[in-house]
Amino acid sequence: MARTFFVDSDAVSLAPGWSISDKINTRSTMSGIRIIDIKSATLSGGATFEMYDGVTLIFSGTILKYFDVEEIPNYLFYDLTVVNNSAIADRVFITKVYTAKTAGYIVNDFITEVLGNEGVTAGTIATGVTLSVAKFNYKSCSDALDYIKKVTGYNWKIDNDKKLQFFERSDNAAPWTLDSTVQHSNFKRENKMDEYRNIQYMRGGKGVTAVQSEETLTAAPDGVSRNFTTRFPIASEPTIEINLNGAGWVAIPSADVGVNGINTGMKWYWSYNSQILSQDTGEVVLVAADAIRCTYTGLRNLFIKTENSAEVDLRGSYENIITEKSITTVDQAKEFTDGLLDSYGDISGNISFETEVSGLEAGQLLPVVKTLYGINDSFLIESISISGADSGSTRYSVKALNGVAVGGWEEYFKELIKGNKDYAIDDNETLIILNNQAENHGHTGDLNIKVFDALYPANDLYPANDLYPGTLTSEENLSD
Repeated sequence: MARTFFVDSDAVSLAPGWSISDKINTRSTMSGIRIIDIKSATLSGGATFEMYDGVTLIFSGTILKYFDVEEIPNYLFYDLTVVNNSAIADRVFITKVYTAKTAGYIVNDFITEVLGNEGVTAGTIATGVTLSVAKFNYKSCSDALDYIKKVTGYNWKIDNDKKLQFFERSDNAAPWTLDSTVQHSNFKRENKMDEYRNIQYMRGGKGVTAVQSEETLTAAPDGVSRNFTTRFPIASEPTIEINLNGAGWVAIPSADVGVNGINTGMKWYWSYNSQILSQDTGEVVLVAADAIRCTYTGLRNLFIKTENSAEVDLRGSYENIITEKSITTVDQAKEFTDGLLDSYGDISGNISFETEVSGLEAGQLLPVVKTLYGINDSFLIESISISGADSGSTRYSVKALNGVAVGGWEEYFKELIKGNKDYAIDDNETLIILNNQAENHGHTGDLNIKVFDALYPANDLYPANDLYPGTLTSEENLSD
């Protein structure tokens, strides 16, 4: 089919050599664009660029920048940089708080608030999970949508028709199945071990300990020191108990326990990630006959090791270590490292091929049936490179990832959003919205203006005949 190109709906002609790159979790871009005949089109930053393969819209985006190029004297060409429609969400900001709203409600509201003004309309928007709080403090819409994607497991895009799509990744199916009935060539299955691992280490963030009950603090009261040390740094307000001269344990009321450096006038102070409990100087210092203990939740550096023993016995040890500071609990860490071993614990699997059949996009799940390889499963499309073949047809070079190791990509993505999770985004921020306001002020009063005739000498008024500048004396001349 014939390819055609348009700038703001006006046809232009391109030189060969252009290509489109579509990768999962990144913006699709079209590069190598050189307009050799601009015809009646007008170039400008922000103009719409479209490419059709026959009647099928293959790519739609915005001109980010362009160059006027005189490669040959007296012949003017134009080189363009174009990003896809999802980049529309980069240039507008959202400032709003949502409480107990579904992800789909929030995404629809983004269109109402800001994206609709840029020509974006609603496509298929899944309801999704409910977020307890979502606070976007002057975030670009793309960042806000990425936050929602991160915490919910859903995905988003603004497609070629400027429709915002929000969907479960497991529902993002390719429009056709790759089998012997579909034109394709250069099919390859990759078997590699460069990312294979059967032992996974992970350094996490500050994880919480189990509750440390009635821990005796150090050092013991001595009549001098007012600072006492816990075993672990403290994660939340502790319960402090005092035993004065063996009379029995008495808890310090919560109202008398404050945060060091923030509260004043308290009896005791603590700080997050600190091991020190401090007694106020206004309190009677504890002596050797007294005792102090504390119940609290502590903090510790989270480090975990997960192992696939069967694979280790079969192939030997292949170790990998990763740092993920956002993970702070053992359960989260175990799920994360198990997922990595599932994803990278299988040697076989990723595929690549070329086709001239349109419709595929990065992030889709492509059913593949290849009897010769013993394949009958879905593959996650990682990337697509689109280029113009010499015959005038369009070639799609596809790379896809194997999901067998995780029980199929559909099940893997569904597992990401299971469980009784509390979904919250930036719930610790204060939102400030600045409004420009105009005020009209009226003034009333009386103003008297007096007009005088211009003043000038009388017609008969002139210097006297004997009135003229005097003559300087010789002494005055000398002084000058």
